[in-house]
Amino acid sequence: MNELVQIKNIKGIEDIFTDSKIIADKTKYKHDSITKILRRYKNDFEEFGPMDTMSVGKNGTRDYLKLYLLNEQQATLLMTYLENNPIIRKFKIELVKEFFLMRQFLREKQSSEWKETRIKGKLSRRDETDVIMTKLIPLAISQGSKNAGKLYMAYSKLVNKCVGIPSKSREKATKRVLDVIYNLENLIEHVISEEVNRGTYYKDIYQICKGKCNLMIELSYLPEQRLIA
Repeated sequence: MNELVQIKNIKGIEDIFTDSKIIADKTKYKHDSITKILRRYKNDFEEFGPMDTMSVGKNGTRDYLKLYLLNEQQATLLMTYLENNPIIRKFKIELVKEFFLMRQFLREKQSSEWKETRIKGKLSRRDETDVIMTKLIPLAISQGSKNAGKLYMAYSKLVNKCVGIPSKSREKATKRVLDVIYNLENLIEHVISEEVNRGTYYKDIYQICKGKCNLMIELSYLPEQRLIA
């Protein structure tokens, strides 16, 4: 895990958590020391909800770890049981900020507006995929392409690069970013369709799409924060 705080679905309910390994790594404590505190004061921590666990690694190997998942209140309480040195004080600030940002994102993600925008985006992506599969790839093959099957991936990477997010992260994108992705993919769909009908060389179609997408991004004024989760 690289993120300090993550959204997890526990027993059908989405909430935000950190875990004992993240806290151990960031505070320079041994993981065993952190879990010992959690077990010793289990009743205290469970005043704020049950402490769920998860395992990483293969049981019986050196990589195996049992992690405790901690909600915001449990993590805050745990920090009060640790030594108040400069490393821990710095981490407390970082953790508070991350919980705040993730809580903000979770509220947005659970809103009807975010859900509707995501559904709209998936429909637009499907239309874009259809035009790539049924029009662009056959054109590219007829023009001598040996890797036409990779065109779908190329256009996906183009959109992600334009909005500044990594692949497979759209479920973590803000509504503002999802709106722009929708517009980009709608643009690409129509440009591909028009240029295929003109018989434009498939590599030139990509460059045309790239140029128009970059112009749209320039006019979109996306905020610096693209992902919260």
